Amino acid sequence: MESTGTTGRRSCAIAAAALLAYLCLAALYTRPLLARSFTDIANDKYDPVLNASILWWNVTTVPFTPAWWTPPHYYPDEGIAAFTENLVGITVISAPFHRATGDPVFAYNIALFLTWPLSGFAVYLLVLRLSRRYDAAFVAGLAFAFAPYRVSQMAHIQVLSCYWLPVALLSLHAYLQDRRHHWLVLFGTAWLLQSLSNGYFMLFGAVLIGLWLAYFCSTRTSWRRLPPIAATWIAATIPLVPVFLNYQRVHAQFGLQRSYEEVVMYSAQPAAWGHVSDLVWFWSLWLRDAGGEGNLFPGMTAVLLVVVAVVAFLRRRGQEDQAAPPVESRRLRLTRIALGTVVALAVALTVVTLIAGPWRIGFAGITFRMRGIDRAVAIAIACGIALLLAGGIPRPLARRSPFVFYAAATLAMTACSMGPEIRSGTSVLVESAPYRWLMWLPGFTGLRVVARFWTVGTLSLAIAAGLAFARLRPNARTARALLFVLTAGGLLLDGWIRQMPMASRPEHWPRAERRDQPRPIIELPLGPEWDAAATFRAVRHRRRVANGVSGYDPPHYGILQRGLRDRDPSVLTALASFGPMDVVVNGTADPGGALARYVAAIPGVQRSQDDGVRTVFQLPDLRGPEVGAGVQLPIRAVGAQGARQDLSVLFDGDVGTSWAEDPLHPVPAIELDLGTPREVGGIVHVAGADAETFPRRLAIEASRDGVSWREAWEGTTVGAVVLAGIRGPREWPIALPIEPETARFIRLHRLNLGSRWVLAELRVYAPVRKRP
Repeated sequence: MESTGTTGRRSCAIAAAALLAYLCLAALYTRPLLARSFTDIANDKYDPVLNASILWWNVTTVPFTPAWWTPPHYYPDEGIAAFTENLVGITVISAPFHRATGDPVFAYNIALFLTWPLSGFAVYLLVLRLSRRYDAAFVAGLAFAFAPYRVSQMAHIQVLSCYWLPVALLSLHAYLQDRRHHWLVLFGTAWLLQSLSNGYFMLFGAVLIGLWLAYFCSTRTSWRRLPPIAATWIAATIPLVPVFLNYQRVHAQFGLQRSYEEVVMYSAQPAAWGHVSDLVWFWSLWLRDAGGEGNLFPGMTAVLLVVVAVVAFLRRRGQEDQAAPPVESRRLRLTRIALGTVVALAVALTVVTLIAGPWRIGFAGITFRMRGIDRAVAIAIACGIALLLAGGIPRPLARRSPFVFYAAATLAMTACSMGPEIRSGTSVLVESAPYRWLMWLPGFTGLRVVARFWTVGTLSLAIAAGLAFARLRPNARTARALLFVLTAGGLLLDGWIRQMPMASRPEHWPRAERRDQPRPIIELPLGPEWDAAATFRAVRHRRRVANGVSGYDPPHYGILQRGLRDRDPSVLTALASFGPMDVVVNGTADPGGALARYVAAIPGVQRSQDDGVRTVFQLPDLRGPEVGAGVQLPIRAVGAQGARQDLSVLFDGDVGTSWAEDPLHPVPAIELDLGTPREVGGIVHVAGADAETFPRRLAIEASRDGVSWREAWEGTTVGAVVLAGIRGPREWPIALPIEPETARFIRLHRLNLGSRWVLAELRVYAPVRKRP
């Protein structure tokens, strides 16, 4: 399996054979995916259905056009394509299969299946270029494509689709070697497609490429390659800028952001590298499944290959020392023993602390403790560098060895995947980890699942493993063949799964959701169990649906779900204030008919049709003048019985200031003084970021003199809160219209005392006058 002396034709034939082998192995590995690719969808009915919907949308609507940014789900919000990945780089793979069959589920299943052979083959080509060894290249491809970590990501096609990044690295290495400009074209194309496949890998991959440039383009001869590479990288990034800016604009519009606590929660902890998915056949017998992002087990074979190669290097370095002059050799030996001892001790303390958390131990009246690993890691790195440089720069480092780079990159990606602070359980071991430095760069603060950095770590480990295998070259042909078989078998054993889980594909409801009708739809029940299927159906019938699923939910969506769960009619009438719409009740999920009765009881609703399982109701057009359309009336004062805070912030015109009720002293009512009797048509409560705490039931009373009061409005506020989240997701202007009433004093009386009342602003408006 050696590459030396082969012709170009023979190389192509061997590469084709390798690709065929990856395809066959993937077919066995993902069984029964190919056999059921038309009837079922891989893994489960949640994220895969969403991703199939996105790929279908990309094929039927030109990406990044104005129409594309508003797919049918999450009515009535717009720009919602920016709530999740665009998957355009994966559409390049799925589109031909969709065009050929017209089946979006089949196209998704095949695109998912191809992530295994394409990932393996891309790494194969990269390592073949670096090692000139077919066997080492094939081993590296296996190490990446069938890594056990990828099993936990099978529901996320965008995470598995990391095959463009190794192509980009291949292009960089090739350009560095022969300076042909077509490699730069390939690099730019691969970078663009990877960025459009997964926004995470646009940023995580940029870190790896940045390290690559710093390492390989820092010699006296290679630095001249840096300007054209950087220019190509910038040129390939320019098309992404308007996409990124639109994502940024939509996120700002809806107030979407990831909290620091979320980032820490979805960062990897050290124990994650000892956890594996229950689907992995062999290692699940010994290791626990921590669920999803908590399973980062790298497998044993790839790690052993790298460790053996490092040990072999250190042995050769020791033999070189013995060949040095006696005095110099003794000095080097003593220096290295001392440094090696310090490194080993620091690494041991670091590993123990990562596994066990902070610890302390007493011995002979002396207490030893480790609260964090900052100092131990710093000492290990400093002494490790000194150990490597003792006696001069090692030749592999001076020659910019790819093995050294990818082995070190594996460690760097491991550190980055631990997030802004490294934790063991609830204990903080490093307060300012490398990822926190990255959060100063654009884009990184918008990422939630930092643990996915390990995908790039898995890629680096696979490349390092292939290069390590290339260094292990037994003289006997039989020994070489046996080593290859054992290594390939070990890599497949590490990641082999029992079988691919499959789920039923979503049904279409052509009679209940007719394509020739313009009205938007809401499917009931609404919630995580049903929304992915509703999103999928919407791409077919092209009618807006209030249901949806995505990386972010619209701000109002959680309140909408709770209102529907509580059978609050105001949430449906709130949606109908945007125009008439259909309510489709799924009888399969409503066996007792409670949902159908809830919808039928809404005034003005009409039952339009029934397909035997699903019932369709028509909500009438409830559009009317908005409360804020009238003249805003000045507020003279605001008071509340028992309030201990200054309530003047409620009419200072600044939504950045707010009043929050003291939980120990609840406020039953807030009273407004307009200064003089005015005709009032409605009140707007600006809740700011705390709309979740707004009273669910409220009464509004009006008075001319502050003595005699009359009830102007009473009811549930849930529908108004939903509307506020749709119309003003940053401010949440909760508008409550009342019959025109002349009053100087207005009292807001809370009817439920179970939640904390928080308000940013109160606004009073005059009635909207109809034009004659």
